[in-house]
Amino acid sequence: MNKKINYNSITYLIISLFPILLITGPFLSDIFCVILGLTFVVFNFQKKNWKIFFIDFRPYIYFFLIFYIYLNINSFLSFDPKISFKSSIPFFRIILFIFALALFTSTFNKIYKGFYLFFLFCISFLLLDSLIQYFFEEAIFRKVEVHKNRISSFFGDELIMGSYVSRLLPIILGCSIIINLKNKYLINLLIIFISGFLIVLSGERLAGFYYIGTILIYFILVKKYFLTFMSIILISTSIGFALNIVNLKTSFIDRFYSNTLNQFNEIGSIYSYRHTLHYKTAYEMFLDKKIFGNGLKSFRYKCSDAKYESIIKKKQDKDFIDLISKDEKYKNLINDNKKIDIKKINKKEQRYRYILEFKNGCNTHPHNIYLEYLSELGFLGFILLNLIFVYAFIKLLLIVFKKFFLKSVGEIDLAKSMLLTGILLQLFPLVPSGSFFNNWMLIVFHLSIGFYLSLVKIK
Repeated sequence: MNKKINYNSITYLIISLFPILLITGPFLSDIFCVILGLTFVVFNFQKKNWKIFFIDFRPYIYFFLIFYIYLNINSFLSFDPKISFKSSIPFFRIILFIFALALFTSTFNKIYKGFYLFFLFCISFLLLDSLIQYFFEEAIFRKVEVHKNRISSFFGDELIMGSYVSRLLPIILGCSIIINLKNKYLINLLIIFISGFLIVLSGERLAGFYYIGTILIYFILVKKYFLTFMSIILISTSIGFALNIVNLKTSFIDRFYSNTLNQFNEIGSIYSYRHTLHYKTAYEMFLDKKIFGNGLKSFRYKCSDAKYESIIKKKQDKDFIDLISKDEKYKNLINDNKKIDIKKINKKEQRYRYILEFKNGCNTHPHNIYLEYLSELGFLGFILLNLIFVYAFIKLLLIVFKKFFLKSVGEIDLAKSMLLTGILLQLFPLVPSGSFFNNWMLIVFHLSIGFYLSLVKIK
């Protein structure tokens, strides 16, 4: 006997669970990503919904199919096709995931509310566990190593609590605008407060950037309880400084302010010196293969090539000379064009050692999405990524224009604005980032796209 599948309940549970699944790591979230995609396929076959679905999402389907085809062409031309195909072929699950989110959340509207409430539940437990970890150097369910200036809570050694909160916050605020929930804007203030607190405890500067960008757009466009918001900012700041006074051995403010200022004074950049070596290596890899790049996952293997190590060595030597030229002890030697023994000075002067600390610019990825695309996917891949950024930017500008000049913006547009903000912030080109093709990052980023496309369908 065939029983009808209750897609409403199944998809509500799967999608609402993602705030919890993402805390557990990439394994469970990836499995549920695949399950949701398969549910999407079965739903469309059973309901004979393919034609309607295609009409609703035609331009977006074309874009992601082109993107997928390019990824696999790129893998075929890769430095090692076996390595690249391991990432490009499974990317199809992300495409199914995006459109599953778009279809199910727009069809079964209570999913927005479920996702919102599950996130509130998650950050409440993260806050409780983080405070215990902060004051007692223990976690609720396990022993953890407490890092100086960093709290990770349930994320353990991953140190991505701030990233988790800041990347999901735009989705949560977007969902809140269209759900029916009593006192939802006051609850939003609570969520914003807890999120900011967790980001400070996490010590993640990039998460702080995402957080500020998100709440600025939220209060500029939504304009709910603005004075309350300003009060919360003052309270949050006071609590942050109070925590540092209570526990002087762990200064979280140093992560955001003092360390950044010292870093800028040392090398004249907000990026660490190691990051600049990654960027230089990625750029040199791009110059070698401008059109198609070196292939997915190529950076981690190619960055140690003798050619790139030689280029990095020259850069380090130049940077070292430039740095010590500002030191009175060595300025005259350099001005007189006398031979400088870099190794001898480096051994003697500990404060300059960070320049020559690394043999090359290697890591698993370049720590910038755009340089990752240039080095691995070439200029063609770079264009495809930029199309997403430009699309999101133009759509957000149109909503802002409608809000302030036409006075005709509705709740759906306001919700879209928050999701577009999340997409733009995660694709902002001038900040460091994780690898775009990391499983966890893929799911977090494409959650925003899936939820946005669900709002495109809702009229």
